[in-house]
Amino acid sequence: MKRNLCLLLALLMLFAVAACAPSESPSPSAPVPSPDNPSPNPSTGGDEPPPSGPSTFLWDDFTDRDPNSKPDIGPNGASIWWDNWANMRASVEGGVATIQYRPKAFDPEDYDDEAAYYAAAGDWMGNWGEAIDMWSLDGIAWCKYLTIRIKGAEGGEEAKMIMDWHPEDSRFFAARFADLVLADGSNATITTDWQDLVIDLAASGFPGMTNALHLRAFAECTVSLDSLTFSEPVGPIDASSAETIMAGITVAESGRPGELPIRSFVEAVSGVYLWDDFTDRDPNSKPDLGPNGANIWWDNWANMRASVEDGVATIQYRPKAFDPEDYDDEAAYYAAAGDWMGNWGEAINMWALDGIRFCKYLTIRIKGAEGGEEAKMIMDWHPEDGKFYAARFADLVLKDGSKATITTDWQDLVIDLAASGFPGMTNALHLRAFAECTVSIDALYFSEPAGPIDDTSAETILAGMTAPETGKPGELPIKDFVAALK
Repeated sequence: MKRNLCLLLALLMLFAVAACAPSESPSPSAPVPSPDNPSPNPSTGGDEPPPSGPSTFLWDDFTDRDPNSKPDIGPNGASIWWDNWANMRASVEGGVATIQYRPKAFDPEDYDDEAAYYAAAGDWMGNWGEAIDMWSLDGIAWCKYLTIRIKGAEGGEEAKMIMDWHPEDSRFFAARFADLVLADGSNATITTDWQDLVIDLAASGFPGMTNALHLRAFAECTVSLDSLTFSEPVGPIDASSAETIMAGITVAESGRPGELPIRSFVEAVSGVYLWDDFTDRDPNSKPDLGPNGANIWWDNWANMRASVEDGVATIQYRPKAFDPEDYDDEAAYYAAAGDWMGNWGEAINMWALDGIRFCKYLTIRIKGAEGGEEAKMIMDWHPEDGKFYAARFADLVLKDGSKATITTDWQDLVIDLAASGFPGMTNALHLRAFAECTVSIDALYFSEPAGPIDDTSAETILAGMTAPETGKPGELPIKDFVAALK
């Protein structure tokens, strides 16, 4: 009997120990994670659930697309109101759109002048764009990033393209593709390999969502697009009306495509840098910015009569004759030739132009009232007021090896700068005359880049100028030039 009692007591003790052992079953305070009961969000310390709603919003991935036939519904399920495949050749294969941008060149039959052409850049650029009802997507939100999966045919296409948005046709945002800021803080570059360019929208000057988006090109290039996707929601969109949507956009407008310095962008990729084309110029009122978008520090319209009409400056040079009241003798008069000659000149911050380079040529579009004015004029430069170059216009060497001559017809005189004794760029340039004459000037521009400019300082700029100095105007044999006219 006692033995049975002992066995019973031992069994009871074993059951008691088992009851006190730790349990591996879920406790009520630590439920098992499931779709209906997710794990706590570690980023909020475990007290708050993660944000609800989608984390990405597809714009387009070109599934079953035809450039010649707009679908009603896009791959994201939203209505496509319109699409643009203009001034280009395009194809879609395997969900990849290949776009050969073919922007229209300036034609005076279409635009009054180049200023009007560049102001209407949105019309003539190669244009891919869509308007998609993103507001109808479930959980639509403002996002931090837009990812564009893209590759180029040659690489470097970012310098030839812009991205622009016009949400609700009410606000306008635009930037050159090369100026877009990526998530890592670098600027966008396009290579011949596929890349996911994750664009930081706020840093690039764009709001977090749009319903109208374009990728345009102002120079010929070819790119392939695989998809465009918004990601990382940062706030809800009140899509109850256009007004509430617009109220949520706090990024300052940057403008339409034509409000960007498209001309400067074109010149940068074509290797052409405009000096001046006298657009909207007044000889009596210096503008702060020139037609190339750079600051005009000063201009000279001295000892002359001048007018500007339709972008053409007509200059009647009236140099001052020798007067013994002003100069001790003729030697002093000719030594000060820079002061009494008829003088048109400007100082322009060319170093500020994107991609500025030393160039091989300076082209001057010019004509004379009588012809032969090259024998009465000089060109002189004084970059950074640190080096001085001057030559009689008739001694300037052209691209074909001949000397410059001015006729009564318009000519593009393409001056070989090195052969003429000038460096490849300047920020101060004059065309002067030591005898009375009249010329009309339409434009001056540099072309054919020949080397980089280190624009860190005046010293580094001047260090890049290897052409020997030829001197100031008064160091030329001006008296002999005048005598030759007789």
